[in-house]
Amino acid sequence: MGDKSVRLFWAATIPEETKREIAKLQTMLLPRFYQARFEGEPKLHITLNFIGDFRKDMLEDLISSFEVLKKEFPRGSPATSVTGASYFPSERSRRGIWLDCEDDGTLASVASALGNLSGRFGKTPEARDFRAHITIARFRESHDARADRTYPRRSAGADSAISDADLKKIVAETKLATERFSPRSVALFESTLKPSGSEYRILYEYFLELAGEDSLRAGPVDRKGR
Repeated sequence: MGDKSVRLFWAATIPEETKREIAKLQTMLLPRFYQARFEGEPKLHITLNFIGDFRKDMLEDLISSFEVLKKEFPRGSPATSVTGASYFPSERSRRGIWLDCEDDGTLASVASALGNLSGRFGKTPEARDFRAHITIARFRESHDARADRTYPRRSAGADSAISDADLKKIVAETKLATERFSPRSVALFESTLKPSGSEYRILYEYFLELAGEDSLRAGPVDRKGR
């Protein structure tokens, strides 16, 4: 589709203070995972729905449809917390690290609604069940010509030595698992893939109602995350 399309996803944004706490955790993990690329603070988010390639000339229609859909969302921002960490897709086949987040069903409900919205524009909903999480690192990949596949590069040193249980223990010791936070907004992100990694830009942001606020705010913005 070339320059006529953009790569999109919907996500719940995270308060700046929570991002700073996650950054401290990443600093602790960095010496143990030198083969990983850690996500910068501007890129931390809870993915709600991955859309993929989307026609630029239909962006206004997508946002207009969301404006109608948002009226069905629960009022207020759901409280959540980091409850642990996992390798994805599994400890044995590591592609990255994410933080598991508590969800009372509200985030899953919003994710489902956004998946249905994407379906109206011809996008197939993701087959896997929604799992609230924050991706904090991705492992660099190399190519195995003999097996004709890509795989996370592993070493006998740092990252291969940390089990899933060790990772969960490190996260728990940072006290992140006890700090609750509320997502700031639901945002439509554009993702641009580059050799150095992906770059994110918010195309539209719907601000969730927080304690002490009397109204909901929504509007297009132009903010980059690297």
